[in-house]
Amino acid sequence: MTNLKQEAAKAALQLLEPDQLIGLGVGSTIAYFIELIASSISFKSSLKFTSPSLETKMLLQQHGLICIDNSTLATLDYYFDSCDQVDMHLNAFKSGGGVHTGEKIMANMAQQFILLVDGSKMVEQLTTKHPLCVEIIPEAWLSVLKELKSNYSTAIAEVVLRKSEQKSGPLLSERGNFLADIYFSKLPDILELNKQIKLITGVVEHSLFYQLCSVCLLATKDGITHLTANRAEK
Repeated sequence: MTNLKQEAAKAALQLLEPDQLIGLGVGSTIAYFIELIASSISFKSSLKFTSPSLETKMLLQQHGLICIDNSTLATLDYYFDSCDQVDMHLNAFKSGGGVHTGEKIMANMAQQFILLVDGSKMVEQLTTKHPLCVEIIPEAWLSVLKELKSNYSTAIAEVVLRKSEQKSGPLLSERGNFLADIYFSKLPDILELNKQIKLITGVVEHSLFYQLCSVCLLATKDGITHLTANRAEK
């Protein structure tokens, strides 16, 4: 059976050119991409990589690829990542990894933000299948929770603070903040959701990537489709 994640990663190789600065997200598709770069790109030594994910940085180093601190950069040629779900306008949920703050920083730095996905991730409109993950400053947790429940009283089914499996207490983001998953019974308008969640004092970022992705490489059993962002809904 064809591994569609690998096929999406293979398609992304065609975009690479010598001397580029490349940002990478996290996940199995990005891991395949790193393996392919290390094994099949002749000019890999001229490429420089960075990532908001410690896991990805370690993987880059293990494959002998140049990994640099993203705080020293202002721009990237490309930022490649995968997602939990993406719609036909290339809005996406990236909730699973919990590193969406750093991922959004890189997406904004990049000349192009490119999603690598298999067909199971594509939907006509985003749904409630995945939660909206919100990064919250710890001392603001209760006040943020109160405001969320007040603002979205008819739409929220549950808000769950992520817990660490290795120790007691909340799971902390790489910036030392709480991560909370908002499960909606009905997804609010995503344009307003994108704006309003960030206006709550104590919220650092959320995992809805609204109008950030420019290109999606979609892998299905029929091959690779290059999708370009359609901003008609703006």
